Amino acid sequence: MLQAYSSNITVAANTAYPLNNVTVEKGCSVVLSAPGTIQLNKRGLYCVTCDGYNTAIAAGTVSTQLAVNGVLQPQAIAEYTGSTTAIGDFKFQTLVQVAQDNTKCCCTSPTTLQFINGATAVEDAHINVVVTKLC
Repeated sequence: MLQAYSSNITVAANTAYPLNNVTVEKGCSVVLSAPGTIQLNKRGLYCVTCDGYNTAIAAGTVSTQLAVNGVLQPQAIAEYTGSTTAIGDFKFQTLVQVAQDNTKCCCTSPTTLQFINGATAVEDAHINVVVTKLC
């Protein structure tokens, strides 16, 4: 299990939210491997919950979307119409299936998760992520 968050950050368009703080890390199946990347090391089913808020730097559609191994997940997206004067909230929850363990063998690699900011840059952002291995 992992809970990570960041507060008061600015995130450029089309980039991953950095996760600068880890509040809970239990076991080795879910780890924060870089500020913008969570690594799933064990096969199984994971529940991924993401919530937060931000202010758009320009008006437009603001989105936060989960990427698994670099591929955006259509079922794991939150969108709102952004304004430079209003704070927008976002939240989504989804499941991620991992088929094999991450081992030292060169033919396996970890499954990675990133939370991607869409086409509109944001500021004063807060993001909270919880990843729990279900089975």
